[in-house]
Amino acid sequence: MQKGLGKIHDVREELGRASTAIASLTVLPAGRVVPGHVHANPYLALHVLGSYRDYGDRGASPVNGPAALYFPAGSTHEMAIGNAGLATIIIEFDSDALRRMVTGIDELKSPRFWLGGEIGRQARCLGQSWLAGTPSPQRFAQTTSLLKIALQSAPQPAAPQWLDELETFVDAEYRSPDAERWAEKIGVTRPWLTRAYRGWRGEGLCEALRRRRVEAAAILLESSDKPLAEIAAETGFCDQSHMNRAFKKYLGRTPAIARTAHLGLAKEHVPVASS
Repeated sequence: MQKGLGKIHDVREELGRASTAIASLTVLPAGRVVPGHVHANPYLALHVLGSYRDYGDRGASPVNGPAALYFPAGSTHEMAIGNAGLATIIIEFDSDALRRMVTGIDELKSPRFWLGGEIGRQARCLGQSWLAGTPSPQRFAQTTSLLKIALQSAPQPAAPQWLDELETFVDAEYRSPDAERWAEKIGVTRPWLTRAYRGWRGEGLCEALRRRRVEAAAILLESSDKPLAEIAAETGFCDQSHMNRAFKKYLGRTPAIARTAHLGLAKEHVPVASS
């Protein structure tokens, strides 16, 4: 277990560096299982794209949308990555420096997760700020501020059953959604459903659908040589320009640049041994 900063696994791009912290975009491929491991330094993770199940002190926790996750130094966890891979912004801190900046942080011995809600919304905005290239000092200050606010927030109540039901619809029908029918199936009105969803998830229903399309398109960019316009149509975007705008918002880069960079969201190819 090394204590120097910059030891986070699966880094694709460094987003910012200070004397006491490093921010990185990390990417894990679909289907990968990351065995139990320990991080020497505390860090805050901001969800960008994809999903995974985290296994640690708090049991199994699904992470599939706007979220902030804090891991103290020395905490252990395992990860099972979902079908869309996982892109996360990791801000790794020097322990002594973080202790000086955030009162009471040293007392936190187990991970803390804020999934959705107001903290999830702020985490989503902060992640987009990191990817948009806002100057590093400002982004590091915003990150520390978010962590302070999150630690002072009230514990999150258990998510309602209708939320899981709606997520199932979103995952299956994001290419051609029908929110009116979804609301009818759940037994509520569409206006109520859209308001309640935003409150619970930290993003609007339209934003969630757009994010699912970006996730699907990002996988196709890496796993096929289909033209961008064809990928846009296949994943539910109105046209290629609509896809371009969505990629800039969620990944801070165009689909063409994402394809060239080959971030690594698609499932890894395992060669078949010859007999």
